[in-house]
Amino acid sequence: MKLPRLVVISGLLIACRHPIEVRGLYANHDGAGELFPCDRPKTMLQVSDSALATSYRLNATKPHQLLFVRLRGVRADSGSIYGGSHHFLVQQILEVRAPRNGECPGVAPPVYPALSRFP
Repeated sequence: MKLPRLVVISGLLIACRHPIEVRGLYANHDGAGELFPCDRPKTMLQVSDSALATSYRLNATKPHQLLFVRLRGVRADSGSIYGGSHHFLVQQILEVRAPRNGECPGVAPPVYPALSRFP
């Protein structure tokens, strides 16, 4: 009985959050997407959104290519304050394109180790 109540309360808390706009570099591999926000270059947000994954496949020319995205949605962290996963729930895709020179300059170096875990 407590679990359904917890799920409903969690859903309401997420629904009550105001959407934010995030700009960053995004890569997708077999439906698993990672977003590296421009304003938080050492943070990786997991993104599971089929529309964004489809848009990525249409725009990426190489595997693991980083694309610039602007998204509107809600950040949802799970786990404890000492660890856990960071997610971004997409509500609207504003832009998906190849990054321009100088865009998100602090993101590129920490991104490549995260992507190297893919075969």
